[in-house]
Amino acid sequence: MIEDQRNIFLSYIVPCYNVEKYLPRCIESLSQQSVEAYDIEFIMINDGSTDGTLTLIKQFAERDPRVVVINQNNQGVSAARNNGLKIARGEYVFFLDGDDYMTDDASQLMFEACNGNNIDILFLNNYKVWEGEPNSVRTWVDYSKYIEAGTYKTCDFETKCRSIPPSSKLYNLNHLNNNNIVFDNQLKVGEVYSFFIHAFVTSDIVGVSHSPVMYYLKRKGDSATTTVNPEQDISILETLHIVFGYVDKYNPALRDNRAFLSPFFFMITSFCLIKYVSRTKYSKQIGTLIKMVKEDDEYNKLLTYFCGKGFAMDQNSYLALAIYYLPVRYSYEVIRMYYRFKTRKREKS
Repeated sequence: MIEDQRNIFLSYIVPCYNVEKYLPRCIESLSQQSVEAYDIEFIMINDGSTDGTLTLIKQFAERDPRVVVINQNNQGVSAARNNGLKIARGEYVFFLDGDDYMTDDASQLMFEACNGNNIDILFLNNYKVWEGEPNSVRTWVDYSKYIEAGTYKTCDFETKCRSIPPSSKLYNLNHLNNNNIVFDNQLKVGEVYSFFIHAFVTSDIVGVSHSPVMYYLKRKGDSATTTVNPEQDISILETLHIVFGYVDKYNPALRDNRAFLSPFFFMITSFCLIKYVSRTKYSKQIGTLIKMVKEDDEYNKLLTYFCGKGFAMDQNSYLALAIYYLPVRYSYEVIRMYYRFKTRKREKS
């Protein structure tokens, strides 16, 4: 463990559950991290793994005094992150999954982007890489399409940003603690977005960096955004209501802010529609899921917003129109044809 000789700039919080296959690369990337004149700590949480994950974490701790080990019974990723937050000592925290990994200069880039501005949230870019395809690395988000790099008052960011970027964030630990911001252990999907929105609507200063700092691994068939599970995915409605609860309490103007509503609408639609149309034919179970989402009061407000504002058409707009105006089964088939067309077009190119 780090001796308290220098201030700790950054605490990495890394929940790990049965990631023995991927963890060595993650650990190697963490071992390369450094920040000028500051320390870093790595809080590695073994969440009841049944493979060799804990052994790898302990070996990492033996080699690197910056490692803090938490070994707990399986409680889920949200509880693991919260337990890491309880003992974090850094000025900032970064949440990393055990199957993802950092660029060698990530910590220094984050330090320079914060630049002593007491930023509450720093928006960061990532690389995305597909499992088994080492040459598939690409930048996750073209940030230049969203907003220029720099530091903003949150209210200015809201008006200047075209769409709130979906990639990773660095959080000021005092801001999280002062506003009692933690991960909701009860949420099955969307818990990261709920956490982010709670932090965002209570923030004063945010920063934007265009530099990718992390490699996000798209694992084959093992992701909440790709696994077909209607019974679980319907719980996105609970996330929707919690998020709008934060908005109504702290920043009601976001209900009419397309930069906020667009990615949120797309996230919900991705969980409950897009991943299904791209993988399977219509079924009664899927139809029930979509109908429940479509009839939800909060989701209906999103649909009404997108279908009634007369904005420039984009992918979210077309999805909204199909869902809003067509019966469930027909909207599913129309969007399924649209995605099959997109896939064929991409394959030909």
